[in-house]
Amino acid sequence: MSAPFIGRQQELQALSKLLKKNSASLVVVEGRRRIGKSRLIEEFAKDYTFYEFSGILPTDKTTMQSQLDEFARQLSSQTGLPEVKADDWSKLFLLLADKIKQDLLANV
Repeated sequence: MSAPFIGRQQELQALSKLLKKNSASLVVVEGRRRIGKSRLIEEFAKDYTFYEFSGILPTDKTTMQSQLDEFARQLSSQTGLPEVKADDWSKLFLLLADKIKQDLLANV
């Protein structure tokens, strides 16, 4: 069991406002290490279907293709979709959007 969630009401309200929009939004949560970014998102998403993606560490060997492959792997693992090989982000984001639409329609 995690500790009680305290504070961050302004951030939770901002996320709720974005969720109620009638259009898609991309939210980037940034900040120093260990200030509760992940916990904020977990708290906000606790009543929703939630997909969590994390990038790979940038190194001299990190390529756009390795980033695409890792995102595709995480997408497949979290959604049950077959893993695909993509050469740009749009195909992967369209797959994610289609999955979200299917889930929304299934819950109506």
